[in-house]
Amino acid sequence: MTERISVLSRKGGVGKTVSAIYTAALLGAQGKNVCILDKDPEGSAGAWARAAGDLPFPVYPEGKQAQALKHDWVVIDTPPNDPRALGDAARLATRVLVVAKCNALEADRLVPTLDALLASGFSGPWGILLTQARGSLGREMKMALEEEDLPVYGVIPHLIKYERAFGTLPDDLSEYREALAEALA
Repeated sequence: MTERISVLSRKGGVGKTVSAIYTAALLGAQGKNVCILDKDPEGSAGAWARAAGDLPFPVYPEGKQAQALKHDWVVIDTPPNDPRALGDAARLATRVLVVAKCNALEADRLVPTLDALLASGFSGPWGILLTQARGSLGREMKMALEEEDLPVYGVIPHLIKYERAFGTLPDDLSEYREALAEALA
C-alpha cells in the first residue's frame, strides 16, 4: 500500500514546500521509493526540483497523480488558502502533516487548517510541525498546543539554511529527522 503524507496549511509562507522537500529527502535517505506530488498551482516543489537540477526523487505536477501513486511513499505539497484542495489532499492521505509557523499570530491561523482537516473526514494519524521557531518560542508553543490536546510532531528552528535551501538537495536532515520520527514510523 502506498503511504501518502499530505503537507497542509491554509496559510502561505509557513514552510509547506520546504517541509515536503525535506520529508521526501529524509524518506529517500532511508532507502524509501518516494516522490512528491505538487498540488500547488504555483508549482513550488516543481520549481525547487528544476532549480536543483537533480533530486534523488521525482516531483510530479498534479496532472501526474496516477504516476506519483505508483511510488511506495508520496509526499503531497498543497496550496495555501484553498480549503477544498486541503480537504481533497487530506482525503488522499494516509498521514497528515499540518505545518504552522511558530509565532503567536500563526497559532490563531492554525485554526482554519484544523477546521478544514476535520471537515475533510480524515481519520488517520496526523500532527503539527512547528517551523521557523526562534529561541524558546518553539518549546512554548508546542507545550501550549499539547495542553489543548493537539498532537505536535516537533519543532524546526529558524535557520538560515532553510531560507537558502531552495533549489538544493537538502543534506543536513537532522532537525527534520528528529521532528518527524513519530510521523514517519
